[in-house]
Amino acid sequence: SCSVKTLPGGAKILVIQTTLAGTGKTITYPLAIAPVDAITNLITAWTNGAAPFDTLTSVASPNIAAAINTAGTAETAHSNAITLEEGIQYRMLINLTSNSGQKPTLTGTGGFPTTTLVAGENVIEFVATGDECVITATNSAAASWAAAAVSMTAVSVGTYMGTLLGMTAAAGGFALNGYTAVDIADELSSIQSAANAAGQFIYGWCLGASLRDVAIQTVAATWALGQRAAMMTLVSNDLTALSSGYTADLGPVLLASGNKRVVAIYHDNPQRYPDVSILAYMLSVNYMLQNSTVTAKFKVLPGIETVQLSETDLLVLQAKGYNVYTAVGVNARTYRDGVTDLPGWYMDTVINLDNFAEDLRVNFFNVFLRNKKVPFSGPGQLLFVDAGMDTGAQYVYNGAFADRQITDTSKKSGISIVPAVQVIPTPINMASAADRSGRIGPPITIIVQDAGAIHEIAIGVSIVE
Repeated sequence: SCSVKTLPGGAKILVIQTTLAGTGKTITYPLAIAPVDAITNLITAWTNGAAPFDTLTSVASPNIAAAINTAGTAETAHSNAITLEEGIQYRMLINLTSNSGQKPTLTGTGGFPTTTLVAGENVIEFVATGDECVITATNSAAASWAAAAVSMTAVSVGTYMGTLLGMTAAAGGFALNGYTAVDIADELSSIQSAANAAGQFIYGWCLGASLRDVAIQTVAATWALGQRAAMMTLVSNDLTALSSGYTADLGPVLLASGNKRVVAIYHDNPQRYPDVSILAYMLSVNYMLQNSTVTAKFKVLPGIETVQLSETDLLVLQAKGYNVYTAVGVNARTYRDGVTDLPGWYMDTVINLDNFAEDLRVNFFNVFLRNKKVPFSGPGQLLFVDAGMDTGAQYVYNGAFADRQITDTSKKSGISIVPAVQVIPTPINMASAADRSGRIGPPITIIVQDAGAIHEIAIGVSIVE
């Protein structure tokens, strides 16, 4: 027979009773819990304590959109009073986004254990020792954080299904040890290794909202810089990004590292992913088409609302190395400014050069594959020169490279043209005996002129009466 038992908070267990053959003995197995969406969340709201947070954004919601302690003294916030049933096990889930500073510590009544949260998912389980619980979040130092997916529910305790199904060691079953990452860089490397094993290479990287922690993002950014080719977009929802005097938020930290493979973006909504949107747009270029390359600035990000900023706010964000999606005028929405965290390097330039390097590598390798052999001679070397020129011509065609005009006083016109692509081989006679013996050809230098883009322009108007 089957029956359903309801625990406090709405959790349900399915109870199966069966009779053992020949004995008439009845055995009861609690097997399953109701779906999460069928269980009542016992946490409904948070309010500031007697020593309040400087900013606490949580209106009739179990989630905390922003908790900011700028004073650096002890500040608290409290949950609603939660009704418990003594002796029942409860589970609290909370996904912490630590933008900067100290992570909060949770304390509570009714058997709730004191817990200092970590960035990302936190699971807190306890057995109620009373009939009521109030949870207190405390920061004793400067901090800026947010909490999503906050819930507390009763937990049903059941029987391991594997035993009932005969999944035991005697039946040939065994446990596999899980994988524990050292840090986010270890996780990213494992993801790339798995992709490589499947014959794929991951170039564009973003982190989930729960990983928007400066310490985690800094490690991830360092990892990206060490890759052969990568572009990583990272988002901060930290309101301190708008403060010119605050330097511990994501933008200034990454800017100080001089990392051309990372883009810092500010957005005031932690549930939005402008990093995914702009990265998807920039990586959608077909480099085989004419004038197909793009720049990130001025682009519209579908599904992402703009950040409302004053001119002062925008100048602060730009000075701190942030990109931002904002409104210009009445109707224009635009992504600004497409910069990486290495001053002078734009997102499109890095992506274009990475694609050029990859195509160049493939075309040079094809020289070896398509010829019976490449002789160690001038004509042999020209096979690589031709491959380099062909690759360069493709990137002139798609708009990544362009001829450059420079001032030249030796010319009547005062201008000289520097070719978009120059392929300069080291003379074959300069190869060393060791290189010739090792079949290592003389190096080839390739100089390209980045086409760049115009992002702003001054207009002068002269009035003649």
